[in-house]
Amino acid sequence: MRSIPWSRTGRALLWLVFLLLPSGLLADGAAKEFTIELDGGDLLEVETLGEAEGTGPLFIWLIPAAEELDAPRELLGELAEQGATVWVVDLLDSLLLERASSTARGLEGKPAAALLEEAGAQGYAPVTLVASDRMGVPALRGLREWQAATDDPDAVAGAILLFPNLYGGTPAAGDDPELFGIVDATNMPVAVFQPADGAHAARLPELMRHLYAAGSPALARIIAGERDYYMRPDEAGSDAVGRTPQQLLSTARVLAGLPRPGQVAELDEERDQPLGSEHGMVEREPEEPPGYELTAARGETHRLEDRAGQVTLVNFWASWCPPCVHEIPSMNRLEGSYDEDEFAIVSINFRESPEHILEFMEEVEVDFPVLMDEDGAVSQEWGVFAFPSSFLLDREGRVRYSVNEAIEWDTDEVREVIDELRDEPTPDATP
Repeated sequence: MRSIPWSRTGRALLWLVFLLLPSGLLADGAAKEFTIELDGGDLLEVETLGEAEGTGPLFIWLIPAAEELDAPRELLGELAEQGATVWVVDLLDSLLLERASSTARGLEGKPAAALLEEAGAQGYAPVTLVASDRMGVPALRGLREWQAATDDPDAVAGAILLFPNLYGGTPAAGDDPELFGIVDATNMPVAVFQPADGAHAARLPELMRHLYAAGSPALARIIAGERDYYMRPDEAGSDAVGRTPQQLLSTARVLAGLPRPGQVAELDEERDQPLGSEHGMVEREPEEPPGYELTAARGETHRLEDRAGQVTLVNFWASWCPPCVHEIPSMNRLEGSYDEDEFAIVSINFRESPEHILEFMEEVEVDFPVLMDEDGAVSQEWGVFAFPSSFLLDREGRVRYSVNEAIEWDTDEVREVIDELRDEPTPDATP
């Protein structure tokens, strides 16, 4: 079992196995609603589940930007049945904002802070803020803003972040992402629930180091055998449905018992601004890639050096990623328009099984090799942050362009770039 230090006092980071539950509906459908008025007149609509009525614990559940990631009603119902109260809040809907990840990243902390303040006024304790994906950014901002204003820091247990994306933007494929400044200004207790097969699983130690450096007594749970966006209705869970709410409850109790700082950590406002994202094909200084040696879904072994002398498109993807699947037909057409010795496409699948990909290829035509990066190590070495991510290599095997999104590959613009790389002389070319 892996572990890393998790506090300044040398406590060991607890890695726990956390299994998933299926989505469902709250059996009785019972819920209450109320509103909280913000400075300026905006109203936050709060749906309440549970009968605690001022007794703890309380979970404030922030709905993420992607609507399909709405909290599973079965989970919320189980929490309520075990004595918790759940406030379900859709900040984007209440504030009439666009449902987009960029909107979530740009949200200030005032709405979440107002929810925490109202929870204290109603007598709830402990109070735990829960957010997923990019909604973790305004959650941490709200936690810090509440912390700065309160005279009772023990009233809030802290925050539970499910598969958080706390990065300022999507960098060019191959470049390192930057965490928002709020991460380095969070010293309240935080628990991170990270799916083992999630896109950012390999970056969890870095995130935890930043939280520790800020003074947060943070802890992490590894969700074994699962990936990001695990609350989707099509993701069937395990037999651990009954245990899941108890794990959330136990985590909230642990957070409530952790030490909290006497003052707010300093925030670098400049580093807490959303960064612009790179789009389309980005030209890069020629550089040698990490390489790979992987087995394809059909069993053959492939190495990067096998493509010497060809212009090569290396594409990182996953079958659960709709944009990844969307660009496959245009990639098929692109490869089919070149001779085999001129241009080739190699796709590297992220943390899925050969059996699953073979079934996928029975439904979706894929005309190029699919290599299996089952542990995600090659994706990490190549600096893959988002899916799909693609790298266009010249005939010397150097990265010349990268793309961090799905595009239509069989366009004149793309072919022009490939043709230029194909026609470049190589050092061993004879005049």
